[in-house]
Amino acid sequence: MRLQVLALAGAGLLSSCATGVMSEKECLAGDWYAAGYADGVDGKLERAFDARAMRCEEFNLGADRRAYDDGRRAGLDALCQHRGGYDYGMAGNAYLGVCGRDREEGFLSGYLAGKRIYAALSARDAAQESYDRAVSQLESYRSDIRRARERLNDPQATEKEKKSARETIDYARSRLPGAERDVDSALYELGRADEAYEQIRASSAGWTQSREFSAIHRTLREAHEFARAHPSIELCTDEMNGSAPICEVRPGARLADSATGATCVIGPGEARFVRRTVMRQDNAPAGAAQAYDFFQRQGDRGWDSRRRAGTFDVYFAQNGDYEGLGCSAR
Repeated sequence: MRLQVLALAGAGLLSSCATGVMSEKECLAGDWYAAGYADGVDGKLERAFDARAMRCEEFNLGADRRAYDDGRRAGLDALCQHRGGYDYGMAGNAYLGVCGRDREEGFLSGYLAGKRIYAALSARDAAQESYDRAVSQLESYRSDIRRARERLNDPQATEKEKKSARETIDYARSRLPGAERDVDSALYELGRADEAYEQIRASSAGWTQSREFSAIHRTLREAHEFARAHPSIELCTDEMNGSAPICEVRPGARLADSATGATCVIGPGEARFVRRTVMRQDNAPAGAAQAYDFFQRQGDRGWDSRRRAGTFDVYFAQNGDYEGLGCSAR
């Protein structure tokens, strides 16, 4: 992530501890302001401090929570603005809702634009890798044929070696047409990915004024508001395309219907965004509802992503305030 960093005495520590794994040397240095700043610009949650402190405890060294919090606030100041969000998205990071409601609008505007370009660039890079592999495979077959022919022309080659060389030539020749088609196909896909990337870059400013952008922006802001308002939600984040929130339900936490008190789902688990519906009253917008499918965590076996364990809807006022939750029977 390329964010402008404050000039700190512990600048070396800032880059080395950005991973969140403290070495004994870093714990001895004790620059907790720099550690907090690094975690702030990296968009990490407050619990990142606990992991650092526990690591330093292994070396019988303490932690400075106040200095860390000061640094983290400064890091979030750099992150939680349009430019910080753009850089964060361009780095391919997933936002965890650390900016808070007051600064989230500006951050998300930059973040969504940056992440859209990042996704297009990633697709372009993947297409380039596929093309390079296809070319490499074609060249490999051609190289096999050249070496096998050299072996056939070698007066010192044995009959066994010549037989093997002829078999190699036959096999490589049989694979050449398919390999050539693979190169042509990969080159076509690379051209499409290049064109898509350039179009997305060129249209970035206009896209942030589009309905698509507005819908995604509202969806993510509401999801993070839900996470901040409901104690059962650990956090919400988004998938690679930046438009589909995923919320983690805390272990043992109960999401209940706000009207009836009926239990909708029990954590731990993962709530996956399905759709957003605009609600109306007297033909005027009156808020929105987000539908989620819930997948429960099965002990040490991880998420059971095939079997839905429940569904619920989350309701928001027109201004984005969280209003409640309802069980659904989709």
